[in-house]
Amino acid sequence: MPLSEPNVERYLDEHPGFLQKYVVTHLSETDLKDLYEHWYKAHGRKSSTEKERKRSRTEEEGKSCHAVEHKTSIVDNQLVVPPAGKATLETPTPEEAMDVVPSVAPGKQLHQFPNRQFRKTVSREGAPILKPYRRSFSDDLINIRSLLPTNLQLPGEPGEEPSARRRSREEWRQLNEPDLMMELVRDIAQDLDLVSLCFKILLNVGILTNGDRCSLFLIFGSGDQRFLVSKLFDVTENSQLTDMYEHKPIRIPYGKGIVGYVAESGETVNIPDAYQDERFNKAIDMQTGFRTKSILCMPVKNNQSEIVGVAQVINKKDEEGPFTANDEKIFERYLTFCGIGITNALLFQSSVIMYKRSDSLVLLAHYIFEEQRDMNNLLRRVLKKGCEMFSSTGCRILLRESPESDGLTTVEPENGQVVKSSESFVSCFEIYTGDDIKNKESGDEYEFQNILTPQDALAKFVAEKLKTINAVPGEPIEGFEGMVCAETIGADREIRSVLAMPILNESRNVLGVVEILNKKGEERFDRNDESLFEAFTLFCGLGIYNVMNFERLIKANNAQKVVLEILSYHASANKDEVSLIEREEIPSADSLNILSFEFADHSLDTDQTVLATIRMFMDLDLINKFRIDFQSLIRWSITVRKNYRDVMYHNWRHGFNVAQMMFAMLTSGQMSQQFTDLEVFALLVGSLCHDIDHRGTTNQFQKLSDSPLANLYSTSFMEYHHFNHFLTISQVEGNNIFKSLNEKEYADFLDLTKTTILATDLALYFKHKALFKQLVENPSTNWDDGENRVLLRSMMITGCDLSAITKPWEVQRMVAEKIASEFFNQGDIERDKFGHTPAYMMDRSKRDELPKMQVGFIDNICLELYESLEKANPLFRPLLDGCLSNRRNWSNLCERRTSFADISSANITLTSINTNRVGTLSNQPEEESGVEG
Repeated sequence: MPLSEPNVERYLDEHPGFLQKYVVTHLSETDLKDLYEHWYKAHGRKSSTEKERKRSRTEEEGKSCHAVEHKTSIVDNQLVVPPAGKATLETPTPEEAMDVVPSVAPGKQLHQFPNRQFRKTVSREGAPILKPYRRSFSDDLINIRSLLPTNLQLPGEPGEEPSARRRSREEWRQLNEPDLMMELVRDIAQDLDLVSLCFKILLNVGILTNGDRCSLFLIFGSGDQRFLVSKLFDVTENSQLTDMYEHKPIRIPYGKGIVGYVAESGETVNIPDAYQDERFNKAIDMQTGFRTKSILCMPVKNNQSEIVGVAQVINKKDEEGPFTANDEKIFERYLTFCGIGITNALLFQSSVIMYKRSDSLVLLAHYIFEEQRDMNNLLRRVLKKGCEMFSSTGCRILLRESPESDGLTTVEPENGQVVKSSESFVSCFEIYTGDDIKNKESGDEYEFQNILTPQDALAKFVAEKLKTINAVPGEPIEGFEGMVCAETIGADREIRSVLAMPILNESRNVLGVVEILNKKGEERFDRNDESLFEAFTLFCGLGIYNVMNFERLIKANNAQKVVLEILSYHASANKDEVSLIEREEIPSADSLNILSFEFADHSLDTDQTVLATIRMFMDLDLINKFRIDFQSLIRWSITVRKNYRDVMYHNWRHGFNVAQMMFAMLTSGQMSQQFTDLEVFALLVGSLCHDIDHRGTTNQFQKLSDSPLANLYSTSFMEYHHFNHFLTISQVEGNNIFKSLNEKEYADFLDLTKTTILATDLALYFKHKALFKQLVENPSTNWDDGENRVLLRSMMITGCDLSAITKPWEVQRMVAEKIASEFFNQGDIERDKFGHTPAYMMDRSKRDELPKMQVGFIDNICLELYESLEKANPLFRPLLDGCLSNRRNWSNLCERRTSFADISSANITLTSINTNRVGTLSNQPEEESGVEG
């Protein structure tokens, strides 16, 4: 060929590698620099000298930058390495930067990476390679705005068609073997998109072995469940990447065929004539019309020498002979790097899937906590999310009739064997995607149904056996009679695969069953789906259980309203009772003797106690100060009386007596001057209601019997109940005597009343009595101080609650008998029902020791209390005197060894004894030192 310029250009176009080699091997550094400058000037670019000056100014201004790889220049469409030490540091200009946009499969969303640029580098032989100009892999991950399907190449080579920017097979094969291997390894090194990566691997395998077409199979599953799936099949040098995303996987049993044998044995198989090998399947050739001659099949291993796949190349291109030993050697070397790349891509794909699944579970949790009132709305959103999470065309949730039970009914056959039979499901919530909706006029993407379902065979089996089922039609299930079909799952749909699991509550009782139907694009659901399905089912159970509990709460609230209506009718004052009291004249306090510390209620009948209660409000001027409706006060007083139970001691008479003693303290004891009107109001109301709805048992008994009150409150069970019951009856229509109070006054009043009622728990008295004694013995104590006032009010209500011990002897004797009888009844229940040995003071066998108990009660509790109250206010002296007097009488009975029957006799007489205080405190524990007053 004549050596003319056109011929030279034609030769260089056909042999681009020649110029690269010539430039690299024959030109000096200065020549390269001149060539570099000349090329940039010819193309209107900035020269390297100008860039040098610009970089110098940047460095002088103190701007730091990171060194990057040498840029390359282009000479006659070839890349040339610039002189050493001349690496530029500035960002490439738009003309220099090659912003390569990845191409994706049709219909796939393309993710844009912000400021993603690529730099040009060369291999040792000068082959152009495009790489992203980026800082790190993690930086790109941070830039991703959302997780997308993994067909996006993240990070690594641009996702365009490899054939659009790859050298021809002839160009690749002009490189020597080490350089060729290095270039092909670089080609796949950073590609984390599994399809793109496998496509490149197969193209490169064809180059290395000069094979006609290649296939790659990956291993999935574990143990006996392993199988191979063709990630790509029959890839040639003319194949397009976009076509690879539409590839329908071929599933091959583990250990079957040539590919299965290589996967199981780990051996390399080189077959000169495929038709002579019995493992070869001729059916594919018959379908495609392609003639398979020679086959080279080799395992792909990861960095731990585990087989992750099998690569297969078919037919030497343009040659009739088989694959050689050298082909095997090169193939094996290259697949070593491929195994690492595939493992990385699979790990990245798994991380994306796990991230997306975690995000789906978070969203599912939002649905659950947003929808806790309506079961239909909750399940519609949950089922729709289930279809999306599992790429399925249908999702069903079947619910049991009795979620509180285990869903199983015990049946006793004639042979005496007890078995459990499953109840039917009462509702079935279904949703189907547009892919699985038939004869539907609506254009909605999903169809949702809430229907009653008959017996569902598969769901019944899942609920009864508490098993997870992952099956396809025609596949037998251990323990299940029959096969999976539309009838067994109760759905009029085509069933291709089903995944079912029971929904359990916190007690592992079955609430229902969840079923996912028809995995899109797959034969069946895999183990990853099963793992995610378990979490999905747990969330479903949580959401369903919450909605059920909310529905139960609504029912409970409605039931409570019904109870309140019943209470307002039966436990509130009726019109006749109110009218009867209204017609009565309210007696004076003197005529009722309610100003006296020695008051005894026996002279008053029930209606007179109500009149005396109203007189207390009148004499303390509470009706005028708080604008109390008189009729409401009558109705409220009668209601309080009716809500005391008819027990031996803690009944309405006790409540009234405590209120009378508080009234005497406020009036005769002049304590109303110490407190505000609101405090006086709260002290009187708290005294009247301090034992309302008392059951005749102690707090300890509530705890022992595990009563609802003990589960409702953490401490002071009965006292909290008394306060809450007071609130309940006060809110009944017509009973509100506090409606004139403003918001702050009402809040303060409730706080004062609550403190008053809770103070009747003797456990609080034991806790604070030492401090109170210290305060009353200190003349400088300021009772206007908030905490001191609270303590003073608390000790006053305790003194009123125990004031029966200060009353005249006949009153005290009868009260002690009633209290003892109530306590003995509780002891009998503890012994007979719970097998518990009752406390000393509640043990009926110790009833003849009542005088001893009373002496201990006075010494351990009462004397110290009334001594302190007397020091706080000398006008309380009658209380202390009455307590001392009764102690002498009980001590005298103790010396006489008087029996319980004699104490109960009305004819008992006592001789006068010394009025001086007797003896020391009893050795009884404080909690069991005597009978409560």
